[in-house]
Amino acid sequence: MELGRWAHLGHRLGECWVDEVNDKSYIHVPKNASSFIKGVLIGSGGFWHHSETLVNSGENLVILRDPIDRWCSGVAQYLYNTNQDLSVDNIFDKITFDDHTDLQTYFLQDVDLSSATFMLVDGNLRANINDWITERGYRTNVDIAIEYNASADDDRIITKDYYIKQLEQNPEFVLKLQKHFEEDYKLIGSVKFYGT
Repeated sequence: MELGRWAHLGHRLGECWVDEVNDKSYIHVPKNASSFIKGVLIGSGGFWHHSETLVNSGENLVILRDPIDRWCSGVAQYLYNTNQDLSVDNIFDKITFDDHTDLQTYFLQDVDLSSATFMLVDGNLRANINDWITERGYRTNVDIAIEYNASADDDRIITKDYYIKQLEQNPEFVLKLQKHFEEDYKLIGSVKFYGT
C-alpha cells in the first residue's frame, strides 16, 4: 500500500491500532476523536499497538464524523498549524488543505468495511466506546479517560466557530462542502452505527 499524500504530516494510509490477540483493529481517521479513542484503547488492558500499515482484522473499528463539523475543526487546525491568513473565498475554493480536511473515505482505502463496526462522533460516543470495549472483554473505565481536545486551549476553537458562522450566513458554502464531501455523506448514510 502506498504511504499516501499526507504521510509527510504523520498520517499514513492504513495507520491503525491493532490487537492481534483479539483480532481487532482501530482505523485512524484524523479529526475523528482519534486521540481520545487511542487513549481509551491503550488503557483498556488489551494488547493494542500502533501499526503504520493497514492490518485488516476480524473486526475493524471505524469512527466517522459529520463531514462539515469535521472540516470546520480541520480547517481551524490547518490555519493554526501554518499560521496562514487566507480569505474566506480562498478557504471555500480549495476546501482540502491537509489530512484534517481531506475526505474521511480517503483514509479508509483498502479497509475491509464489511467487517467494520462504525461509531459516530456525537454525544453518545463516550457511552458507545465504553459499551464496545466492555462487550469485548477489555477492562477499562472510559469515565476516567482523559478528554483530549487541544484546540480548547487556543485560537482553534474561535476559528472553528468563525467558519460555522460563515456557513450559517452563506448557504452556498454549505452546498459546496456537501458536494465536496459527497463520498463521506454516502458512506455515513449507508452504514449502521453502533448503539443505534
